Amino acid sequence: MVAKNSSKQEALRNRVYKFFEENKNLGKSFTLKHFTAEKVPRSTVYDILSRFEDFPAQRKPGSGSTIQKMTQRQVNKLKKNFNHTAGISQRQSARKFNITQQRVCQILQNNGICARKKMRIPSRTEQQKTVARAKCGNLYLKNQDISWVLDDESYFTLSHSTINGNDIFYSSNAAETPASVKYTPVKKFEPKLLVWVCVSEKGISAPIFRQSGMAVNKTVYKGFIKDGVLPFINQHHSDGNYKFWPDLASSHYATEVVEYFRAQKIKFVEKCENPANVPEVRAIEDFWSILKGKVYESGWKAENLTLLKNRIRLCVRKMDPNLVYRLLAGTSNRLNNVRMHDVIENRD
Repeated sequence: MVAKNSSKQEALRNRVYKFFEENKNLGKSFTLKHFTAEKVPRSTVYDILSRFEDFPAQRKPGSGSTIQKMTQRQVNKLKKNFNHTAGISQRQSARKFNITQQRVCQILQNNGICARKKMRIPSRTEQQKTVARAKCGNLYLKNQDISWVLDDESYFTLSHSTINGNDIFYSSNAAETPASVKYTPVKKFEPKLLVWVCVSEKGISAPIFRQSGMAVNKTVYKGFIKDGVLPFINQHHSDGNYKFWPDLASSHYATEVVEYFRAQKIKFVEKCENPANVPEVRAIEDFWSILKGKVYESGWKAENLTLLKNRIRLCVRKMDPNLVYRLLAGTSNRLNNVRMHDVIENRD
């Protein structure tokens, strides 16, 4: 198999050299266009042409890459350099150990070490971290064996480019890729939709929509409680074994809103008990990521806000109930995890 691949590469080099020699007066770009039209990768043609004057078409015996051996001690050192670290370069490490970058990648893969994307977390002061741990612990200890009811708002756009995975495309030759694939038209002021939902381990409320530009003030939020939270609690938590947990936005704890909570006998987390800036314990943040992934799946995008609303409603209805249950049922465990081990950035 190796000999077969080698003969194919040599045959290609011979053809490129011969064609370029015959059309040298037309420049390298002419040869490049000729072979890329044959679906030969541009990088391959560039590489062959760059060596035209330095190397003959026929490969020298013994040329090419050689097997790169490393002692177990070197492998262990390489593993130690990469495992649980950030900001280290495979290319620089390859030069340090006198091997190729591909060999570094192979060693890491063989030892179960792979590149992972960093997760974003809020920037918190030391005081915020201490208070967050105490309040998460308090919520956990005071609310054993209850169902957590969470609500939140998020913005949805017509296009999909902000979703991870939708901002890349694959191509063997970018020059030949259709414009509809490699470009994402973005309006300067693209319409957005504000979506509000309420979730618990027992289900998802019907989404409520608001046009972008409408601030979520106390009046708007009171409407979310009246039209969303109350019907949801009456439907799924009529036994009273729940606790409603809004985030600490100022409109969520306005005097008028708190009075409405009490008047409707809604069991809610008091402002003084609510930990600030801890999205890692609020499962609704994960819910938004999953929902947006489904809405914009396979690069879907909306022509207008009406289509976007219908798409969101459909995806909410099709959301796996077991997935929602697992997300929200784990809220107490998340709180306890912070109580026992501190917030994420303080853990070893």
